Amino acid sequence: MPILKEPDLKKHLSSKQFSNLYFIDGEEKMLVGMYTDNLIKKIMGENPPEFNYHVFNSECEITDVSVACDVMPFMSDKNCVKLIDFDLENMSTDDIDALSEIAVNIPDTTVLIFSMNTVAPPQRPSKKYRKIRDVVEKNGIVADLSRRSALSLEKTLCKWASDCGSKISPVTASKLINTCSNDLNVLHSEIEKLSAYAGEEEITPQMIELLVAKNLQAKIYDLFDFVIAQNFDKAMQTIDVLFYQREEPVSIVIALSNAYVDMYRARIASESGINMKVMADELSYKNRAWVLDKMAKQSRRISTVAMRKSIDALLDLNERLVSVTVNPRTEIEKLISKLILIARGEKDA
Repeated sequence: MPILKEPDLKKHLSSKQFSNLYFIDGEEKMLVGMYTDNLIKKIMGENPPEFNYHVFNSECEITDVSVACDVMPFMSDKNCVKLIDFDLENMSTDDIDALSEIAVNIPDTTVLIFSMNTVAPPQRPSKKYRKIRDVVEKNGIVADLSRRSALSLEKTLCKWASDCGSKISPVTASKLINTCSNDLNVLHSEIEKLSAYAGEEEITPQMIELLVAKNLQAKIYDLFDFVIAQNFDKAMQTIDVLFYQREEPVSIVIALSNAYVDMYRARIASESGINMKVMADELSYKNRAWVLDKMAKQSRRISTVAMRKSIDALLDLNERLVSVTVNPRTEIEKLISKLILIARGEKDA
């Protein structure tokens, strides 16, 4: 059966044609937890009977899982076994083989659910991880819950604000996403905080600036804007904040490099007559497609030659930070000064 994305999983839950075996995973952990809970409620009811609902984590004995899967339903149509955040990558080969055997031979009266609520899906899955996921895919259902689109996130934030007795516009919701995260758990917490502050009033961009801690990417975009605007004081104040918050120097340089690369791509797209949405799709920007539109505006303030020189300067510092011993604070301050001189068009920069 094909791997289910969120819309397909919704349809599956509505159909009530349930499988006996599930593997629910993906980047968006809030959705993993939410759909796992919904699945269990659909199968077992709002209050699953204690005798027929078993929950295990990675610290359990695999023999206990096997015993739980063989339990016959009592006062229920199904027996449900939920395995939370099993660290498949680091489990022994014997335990992986045992889990695989359990999954292949799951009784018709039992539903076995692998729910990866917090464990991030590996970028390069090991044989162990692939073995369990493949077994489930062949014998049951695998769901992969990725990040929602920017438009979907904005709608979700508007609904959450309304549920909290407040309200937020889609434009302000977009600012909140860009400021802190596209992670639903983080966004839900921020909406609750902002709604409590706003009361029955509308959440404003000023409230976001006041109350929401910016993620590294948002702070780097602030730094980037100050450099392009040649505002030395504001740029150095941002460096102060980044170091005060103990951001890794290499991470700062890499994130700033990415901002310049985004701007360079926007420039190339503009000069070549390529639509920004097409460029975003081709380069797999996904939820970050808005970045190219932002950078297209910023690129009008700096020449293509200056962009290339800036990227060279960033790459040079990144190489030195990881290969020789330097004072990272001093080096980054010197870099910012150089980038501002480049933006001004100084020949000696």
